[in-house]
Amino acid sequence: MESLLRWSIQNSTSLDSAPSDRPPARREDLNPEIIDMILGKPDSELMKEDVAVAIDSSKSEDERIAALDHLEMLIEQIDNANNLEKLKLWDPLHSLLTSQVSTEIKVQALWVIGTAVQNNPAAQDAYLAFNPLPTLLSFLTPSPESTTQTRSKAIYTLSGLLKHNAPAVKILSSPGTNGWQKLKDALQDPNIAVRRKTIFLLGALLIPTSPVPQTHQQPLLLGNAPANPNATPSTSATVHEGPAVSVHTPDTRPAPSESSNEPIHDNSHAAYLRDASRSQTYTFALEAFEKNGMLDAVISSIVSPVAYGVDGENAEADHDYEEKALRVLHTYSVTCHGPLSTSQKETLKHWTDTQKTGSGGAQQLAERWNLTGTELAEFTAKL
Repeated sequence: MESLLRWSIQNSTSLDSAPSDRPPARREDLNPEIIDMILGKPDSELMKEDVAVAIDSSKSEDERIAALDHLEMLIEQIDNANNLEKLKLWDPLHSLLTSQVSTEIKVQALWVIGTAVQNNPAAQDAYLAFNPLPTLLSFLTPSPESTTQTRSKAIYTLSGLLKHNAPAVKILSSPGTNGWQKLKDALQDPNIAVRRKTIFLLGALLIPTSPVPQTHQQPLLLGNAPANPNATPSTSATVHEGPAVSVHTPDTRPAPSESSNEPIHDNSHAAYLRDASRSQTYTFALEAFEKNGMLDAVISSIVSPVAYGVDGENAEADHDYEEKALRVLHTYSVTCHGPLSTSQKETLKHWTDTQKTGSGGAQQLAERWNLTGTELAEFTAKL
């Protein structure tokens, strides 16, 4: 502060000084440190400093975690998140997930990455170039190295990377990745919070962003009257933990065709305009539900829930998880017109009837599952 005050006095002009024809004296260059004191360092410099501290093994764990925490705050701004690629910070960030560092540092790194790629196709593509899915999926297997915190944050990061990102979900579905099996196993995680986040992710991947052709025609009974078979399928399936249907694009115009002369401005969401199908993840998710046993896993997770807790002391159903799972089943069977086998229908019908009786009726059951009466009727009509 003394340096700043001295420079100000030296370069100021007295208010009562007489004008002079003499040219003003040349000012001394301002020390960059003083500029930083006045204006603060640019975010790009702060980001580089944070990553440098985070990967520096000579720093204390508290310093490294604090640096990552500060970085996560900075990249909440989408421009800063996109600068991770320009500043070549993705590589050192991802390396923290495979390095010999503490679990706490890995958790914080997962948090930073998950925030950066959330609703940001430009960052999703930049990070996907490092083939991160095998690493992220490896955290989902319970082990001494994979704590509840790491599994929970890994699901958070996977959600940010996979939502509205068909190319990433395609990789998840590729042979050898074993991605759907990992997610299926996570539905039986000892920690119920991990299960809730996993079922929420599955629901988000299933929700279409455009109407789904009804290939599996089935009469829909609402009360005692048959529904109009030509009625538009319900698209009210939304997961009540955050936005899952809306894709935020720069505007609402359709994606320009190759022959179009409309410019596509380079920004975070330009990928949606270049390829309108990018956000359509439900096709891969629907196939996984049919072929990879995901549907059976979801049904089993509510009909015969695995006990949860440190010692498996909680054997009763978790209502929050159950609500999310029913939303997934409604999305699969009603919105996406996914097929149900005879055994799946029988299992769900018997269980649903039991739950209806225990709840006191259809209206009470719909309220318990956070469905409308119409949505419950739509679902039960599929059974």
